[in-house]
Amino acid sequence: MDWSNRSHRINRLKERENFRAVVMPLSFWGAGIGVIALGWEGLVKMEGGQVDLAILAPAAFFALLPLPLLFYRWVRGHFSKRLFA
Repeated sequence: MDWSNRSHRINRLKERENFRAVVMPLSFWGAGIGVIALGWEGLVKMEGGQVDLAILAPAAFFALLPLPLLFYRWVRGHFSKRLFA
């Protein structure tokens, strides 16, 4: 990114705000639901039941989804102190 170009910084600020206000809260909600589903599957397994991969795979995906999104935000410079209008 060209930090000296004001229009690039403004576009990146808009992107950062969209991620902060929309994408990240949704990913955290999904992670919470994924953790609950993983816990439920763990309880089923402890009771001697069969673990359903149709629930386990999406639950693990949603539980870990905020990690690559946070990495993406870091790579894009959303946390940089140089990002100002």
